Amino acid sequence: MKLTKFFALLCAALAFVSCEEKPNGPDGPDGPQNNVNGDLTLSADVTTIALGDSVTFTAIQKDEATGEEVDVTKSVTLYDADLNQLSNPFTPTVSGVINVTATKGKYTSNTVAITVMAQMPEVPADPDADNLAFNHRAIVIDHTGVNCGYCPGMTDKLLALAKTEWHKHYNEVTCHAGSMSTGDPGNSAAANALNQMQSNYIEGYPNICINFHTATVGNYGQSAFLQYMAQAFEGYIKKDGADVGIAMAVEGDSTNIYCAAQVKAKEAKEYKVVAWLLESNIYSPNQAGATKDYHKLYNFALRNISGEYSRNNVAGESIGVLESGKTYDCAFTLPIVSTKWNWENMGVLVIVSAKDANNRWDVVNSAYCPVKESRSYEYVE
Repeated sequence: MKLTKFFALLCAALAFVSCEEKPNGPDGPDGPQNNVNGDLTLSADVTTIALGDSVTFTAIQKDEATGEEVDVTKSVTLYDADLNQLSNPFTPTVSGVINVTATKGKYTSNTVAITVMAQMPEVPADPDADNLAFNHRAIVIDHTGVNCGYCPGMTDKLLALAKTEWHKHYNEVTCHAGSMSTGDPGNSAAANALNQMQSNYIEGYPNICINFHTATVGNYGQSAFLQYMAQAFEGYIKKDGADVGIAMAVEGDSTNIYCAAQVKAKEAKEYKVVAWLLESNIYSPNQAGATKDYHKLYNFALRNISGEYSRNNVAGESIGVLESGKTYDCAFTLPIVSTKWNWENMGVLVIVSAKDANNRWDVVNSAYCPVKESRSYEYVE
């Protein structure tokens, strides 16, 4: 009798445990959704927030049997890149980019990047929402270095270029990297990546690259240099309007520079967007070949690039196809990674790219804004 009673109690206990483990089954509080198996997709109601605000995530899973997409948000667990479990809604306590992934059983979702800004810049309102004639600006990249005795001469040529009619059709970047940059105060990991990406175009120092692949111009005499630059611009600049326009605002402090931007399309196509952090007024007493005081000051030196960049990805991330007249909002947090950088002398260059005739991602427009300032869409005058 005692043995029979023991088995009866054991069976009752097992039944109780079985019932306690059922909440995720068809009769549990989350209902039938937890029987769904298939691709797991995570999304967020916002991907850019101010520090102290919250973001709410939604998880959708496709039923492999029926093809139905079911909300399984209550059944997933959220993690950041360090495998810290997150609540939903989630309120970040630090600024920066937080990569969030959901799991449900053996299934893992896509990663959603949440940009948390300690200072949220406000992009200016569009003064002419129906206007799609955007001023076209290339990027002019000066590959240079502190040990290049010819490079101060290129500084003089670029100052002359700035006095021409073409000045409103480009933004300037100096890339201090490569064989002439040992001990260069303008050097950075971002500059190294850009230099490596364009290494096939650099035949010596100084060397000018227009965009990523559009054209290169060597160290000619000033009149020839201006002529070659004018020819390159004539073949590239769309005076009736670029494919996209860019509005932006920049804030910052000694730890991060924050940029919010809006892209508006004239031409419907797939685009990439990236933000480059630039610093000016970098003093370099050891500049080779310097004959004037301003030869020792570096302006628009590349310091950082948004996202996970490399020599193969200095153009940023795809934002998908943007239809004509539509806008896309994006935000970037660019860390100050050296105590020698002066954030108050910084600005952000936002670059939008699309595939060219050779199926390469190249610049279609750019916009520059110093820290603590904003820029509205620049329309054709």
